Amino acid sequence: MKISVDDIKNAKNNALQINFEDNIKGVDTDGPVHAEIVFSSFGTCINAKGKIVANVKLTCDRCLREFLQKIDEEVDETYVLGTFTDRHSHEVELKDGDFVTDLNGESEIDVDDLIYQTLILNIPNPSVCDINCKGSVELEKYMKKESTDPRLEVFKNMKINEEK
Repeated sequence: MKISVDDIKNAKNNALQINFEDNIKGVDTDGPVHAEIVFSSFGTCINAKGKIVANVKLTCDRCLREFLQKIDEEVDETYVLGTFTDRHSHEVELKDGDFVTDLNGESEIDVDDLIYQTLILNIPNPSVCDINCKGSVELEKYMKKESTDPRLEVFKNMKINEEK
């Protein structure tokens, strides 16, 4: 789904609310993704603020079983009309308000991409089905066992005398 920048600018109070309930390509979910986002126009910027909720299907990194992870995230994204990089021809330090998406003259905002990025960036790493998950027997054989360098064995029996 794409929203026209002109539709946002021409909306009442320069704000357009969208309610999204569909699947997002590239994200495996249990049911549709729910999103309520308000796009507001402020001169050369458009702000997208709202909430995205989805039950994402993940694979546990320890036991390799599939599980559901609820992602419930607030969205606050700023888009710059025109080209943001034109203003800064030399190297500059980015500050908190400088993290924006440059539309590069595009006349539409891709809502699917905004939702996709929000979901993907909020998947926990590592993905674990349960805090107490010990993993599986099949996975354990591939895990590297702790080993010590035999040349360091001499230091196990070493005694240190502390003089005061």
